[in-house]
Amino acid sequence: MDERLPQYLHRPVQILWFGSDEFILVMSTIFVAAIIGGLVGWSLIGALLLFIPWKRSKPRGFLPHLAWRWGLVAFRHYPGPTQTRFFE
Repeated sequence: MDERLPQYLHRPVQILWFGSDEFILVMSTIFVAAIIGGLVGWSLIGALLLFIPWKRSKPRGFLPHLAWRWGLVAFRHYPGPTQTRFFE
C-alpha cells in the first residue's frame, strides 16, 4: 500500500486558515451561537474573535495543556497538574 507523508512534518495541521484546535473551537462556538441566538450568540462570536488572536500569541499545544491544568483531560504517563515534586 502506498503511504504519503506531508511535505513539512514540523508544520501543524491546518484547516482553512485555522489550526486544528482553532477549527474545532470555531465550529463549536458558531454552532452553539446559532442555537442560542440573540445577544448571547453574538457575544460568543465576539469572544471568539478576541480569543483567536490571544491564542495565536501562545505556544503550540497551549489549549491541551490548559485543559490538562484545569483537570478536563488527562495525558497518559503524565503527573497530575498539582504535582510539585518528581521522583524518577
